[in-house]
Amino acid sequence: MFVLLFLSSCYKEPDLFDDLLVSNGKVAQIAVLWLGDTKVYSAAGVLQPGITVDSATTVNVNIEYTSEIGVREFKVYSAATTTGTQTLLATLPAGIQKYDTELRNYVVKVPVKAPQSRNATVVLFAEVIAENGLPSSQRNVTLKTTP
Repeated sequence: MFVLLFLSSCYKEPDLFDDLLVSNGKVAQIAVLWLGDTKVYSAAGVLQPGITVDSATTVNVNIEYTSEIGVREFKVYSAATTTGTQTLLATLPAGIQKYDTELRNYVVKVPVKAPQSRNATVVLFAEVIAENGLPSSQRNVTLKTTP
């Protein structure tokens, strides 16, 4: 009986959360990503993040984000599809973002150039790099050029 109690007291139940959750540090969170100068909503009140513009037009990629720590920079990438290879389009250092009290988020506008060709579609991805070097999860929007 003593041996059974002794052995059972040495057994440690694995902690599944400790095994699954590993934190490398805090990151910023992108709340909303949209294109253009103003937000466009559908009749149902849903934000329409993608837009259609003339080829070679400069378009603002608007990143609305929250962060508990400082931000180092903002990056915007492009790809032909949501799973395609990404190409860096723009890097913008922190310091120009503004806090929007109504949205309760920081907002930064990153200007990018639309594709040169007409009737083109490109997926734009944005990420926020924190001072600790860790990137946020990427968000994406679709940019189209007129036919």
